[in-house]
Amino acid sequence: MATAADRKYRGMSPASRRAVALIAVVSLLNSMASMIIVPVLPMLVKEFTGDTEHAAAYVSEFAAIFAIAQFLAAPVLGALSDAFGRRRVILISAFGLAADYLLMGFAPSVAWLLVGRIIAGITSASAPAVNAYIADSIAPEERAGAYGWIGAAFAVGFLAGPAIGGLLGNIDPRLPFWVSAGLCFTMALYGAFLLPESLPVERRVRFTFARANIWGSFRLLGDNPRARSLLLVLMMMMMAATCLPATLVLYTDYRFGWSSATVGIYLTFAGAGHLLVQSLLVRRFVGRFGERAAAVTGYASVALGFLIFATAPRGALFPIGTPFYALAGLVTPAIQARLTQAVAHDEQGRLQGTVAGAQALAGLLAPIMFTQIFAFAIGPGQGWAPAGLHLYAAAAVLLCGAFLAWRKM
Repeated sequence: MATAADRKYRGMSPASRRAVALIAVVSLLNSMASMIIVPVLPMLVKEFTGDTEHAAAYVSEFAAIFAIAQFLAAPVLGALSDAFGRRRVILISAFGLAADYLLMGFAPSVAWLLVGRIIAGITSASAPAVNAYIADSIAPEERAGAYGWIGAAFAVGFLAGPAIGGLLGNIDPRLPFWVSAGLCFTMALYGAFLLPESLPVERRVRFTFARANIWGSFRLLGDNPRARSLLLVLMMMMMAATCLPATLVLYTDYRFGWSSATVGIYLTFAGAGHLLVQSLLVRRFVGRFGERAAAVTGYASVALGFLIFATAPRGALFPIGTPFYALAGLVTPAIQARLTQAVAHDEQGRLQGTVAGAQALAGLLAPIMFTQIFAFAIGPGQGWAPAGLHLYAAAAVLLCGAFLAWRKM
């Protein structure tokens, strides 16, 4: 016999499905455009610097600058979407990214590439408007499934982008930038003609820099204990989730002697797992067990996956942890759905800007923390520390996240 939750989650209304489909296309094009340049950006930098050592230094600086730009810009774009509508912010970001990728494609020096990464960090911080669009358009009980589909669309672009970029880069290292510009321009035209506005005029609020800056954005949490607790829960996953991608290449090379090709195959396998969870499992799991159970299950499963990664005696056993790692896809949609119910309609953009800013900050700080733990564990005189110490640390963070999810949700 079907439960009330089963009946409630049996399917989205046609209008809801259309809203999810429209915004999923935006997420797909956005992620594919950003990932296409990943394989070729370091090689383009190397063309200007002349050696790998200096190129590596510049690439790491680019990553930090990109994250800082997103951290500062996300709350502003979120507040702008509350004031002027989600559609307008999404379109401006898409046109800005198209222009930026053209700039980077024609860049004559590293300095121009640096400017391009700053602009990319600012204009790609449209996730608050995208997530607020879902909150505007989808009923609360359907949002976790909707966020799962948005995450799945992003994952498709994340998987396909580097492969496409690598093929294009073999033709010309600047070609991926021009293709990315074309994708962003396509996204802008798509949004201009097919994407309706989700925020009615009567629900909009006046834009002020006091609300839009990062500190004003975090003041929203100070006034809302429920939202603050939920973001703290989400931060546990934001921090821990960066551990594996930040250290995978070095860790698997150190312990198992994996080649870059093996790592690439593994990442494709892991990405496919996340895609399946977000597209097929989230809506069904949340519909039957609820958002709280989804978050707790996701946290506990990823912690188990990390413990398997840390203790696997051979490289062939390392992928056993991957199905558990893939269940991270349960966490963010469930908490995002609950977060959207913690604030008023006219604060959705501001809330999502705060979430995106926190994610950018985690993406900036967590890789430094986990790589330093790994370096400490394998350093001279540290024979007592396991090589997977950073994975144990991430598992501890995840178990804290599971406990907080159980208490706060």
